[in-house]
Amino acid sequence: MEGQILEQRSSYRRGLVLGLTMAEIMVLLVFCLLIAMAAFLKREETRRIAAEQELKEEHAQNEQIREVVNSLSKSAAVAEKVENLSGLSDPQAIDQYWRELVDSRSVVKEIEKSLTVKELRESLANIAALRANGVSVDKAIRDAEIVGAINRAMAKPGDPPVSAQSVLETLARGMAPGNGGHQWPPIIRMSEADGYFFKSGSAELSPTFHEALSSKTPIEILNYIRKYDVDIIEVVGHTDERPIGLRQYSNLDRDLLPVLKNDAGVVSLVPADNAGLGLARAVAVVSVLRQSPLLAGYKLIPLSGAQLVNTDETLAISPSPGDIQQRRRIEIRLRKSSSSEATGSLAPTATAVPPR
Repeated sequence: MEGQILEQRSSYRRGLVLGLTMAEIMVLLVFCLLIAMAAFLKREETRRIAAEQELKEEHAQNEQIREVVNSLSKSAAVAEKVENLSGLSDPQAIDQYWRELVDSRSVVKEIEKSLTVKELRESLANIAALRANGVSVDKAIRDAEIVGAINRAMAKPGDPPVSAQSVLETLARGMAPGNGGHQWPPIIRMSEADGYFFKSGSAELSPTFHEALSSKTPIEILNYIRKYDVDIIEVVGHTDERPIGLRQYSNLDRDLLPVLKNDAGVVSLVPADNAGLGLARAVAVVSVLRQSPLLAGYKLIPLSGAQLVNTDETLAISPSPGDIQQRRRIEIRLRKSSSSEATGSLAPTATAVPPR
């Protein structure tokens, strides 16, 4: 008996899975399926309720619209006004017209969130004017972007937008045949041969010369600045080869800056050679030009060419010690500054100017 009982227990253990019989496992599977089915049905029930709610709201809205349409159709005065405004007599066409009015009102409300009615009317008028002139709105937007880019490229910060004439002149220079490379502004020459005199051996300006530098010359310089887009004004003093006399000392190191600042007169400058005389005369011209409001904000630099540069831009190697008025001159040269140059420089940066 004892041996048989043990054999029956061993057979019973082989029919278990994780301590459960097959019947118990099937019951658990059916229970899990029921839970999943219940969750699915609950979700579908929620969707059905939401859809029914939306349907009810749409029915209510349609009923309101029908009531408004019926009341309007029963009102002879309103119907007459709608008919007069639309020019229609068919009831279905009038209903369609009314729906379009309602839709238009909704669109206008959306637009009013960003534009006023006045701005909207002005925009529509501008669009109509563009179309009347054969200009599409897209083309007008592109043209406005081009004009904005031109103004950003040509106008300096703080300056007003460039004029249409300036843009046309710039385009004409760029499109001119055979004008490759940078177009240099012309040199403004003011020599004794043209009536612009200094006192002999001095930087003192004649009254006529001073008057020209105060009135006419700044206007001429400003025109070239705007035309060629430059911002540096170099004033170069040139002399002939005649020595200025025996002088033991020069006070340019001490008195150049006071003259530039108009704290001292030009007559106080005493150069000892032609290089100093050319620089002193350039300083005299700069001191007058700096007082012109037309040239405010531009860089004025005095330089000396002494007797080293001929009037034809060649190096003066061959001696010509005679009295040549054309060589005793002031040259005003304009150029554009580079990014590495210091701004607002007034002190001389060189003692001789190489030929251009």
